[in-house]
Amino acid sequence: MGCIDMKKLETAILYLQRIADGNNPVNNMPVEDSVINNQNVIRCMFFVKEVLEEVKRNGGVIGRKSKKSEKLEFPIESLTSFAYQEEKGITKFVAQLNELINEEIYQKLSFRPITRWLKVNEFLKEEYSEKFKKNITIATEKGKEIGIRSEERVNSQGISYMHIIYERKAQEFIVQNMEGILNYEKENS
Repeated sequence: MGCIDMKKLETAILYLQRIADGNNPVNNMPVEDSVINNQNVIRCMFFVKEVLEEVKRNGGVIGRKSKKSEKLEFPIESLTSFAYQEEKGITKFVAQLNELINEEIYQKLSFRPITRWLKVNEFLKEEYSEKFKKNITIATEKGKEIGIRSEERVNSQGISYMHIIYERKAQEFIVQNMEGILNYEKENS
């Protein structure tokens, strides 16, 4: 379901409040010997009123919050301040890029659009690994040429996994292509 009429919503909240107070919802006059005075009905009306007030706070959207963020899109121009620090995985790299913006004003970048774009453009690929008994992501030859490499690592519980490392050349390549990455994500989400 989408957005609802805010004026109707406010009227419904007002009527529910009146019923919960034991009054006629239309004229707000006290009602004697009525189902409206039943404690279960009163509790129900307060509950429904709280739900409708939440819908009102949510801008009239029922269910999940609207996917449209109040924040501005990530400013591509902020990437001109990018300075390579060290080889790192994608989450740490994206965290570094997000440090370039005011997160109260702008939407943060996520690693998912970047890795999706790298897979679509054949810098990364997903394949089944007999060793790991699951699908893993690894760098392709094309990815290796731009400074992406796959490394097997072991976590603190002794479990092996494949880690993707982004060298300087790869990080700079991603920064240079960020506008295309974000545009691809908008067009395909």
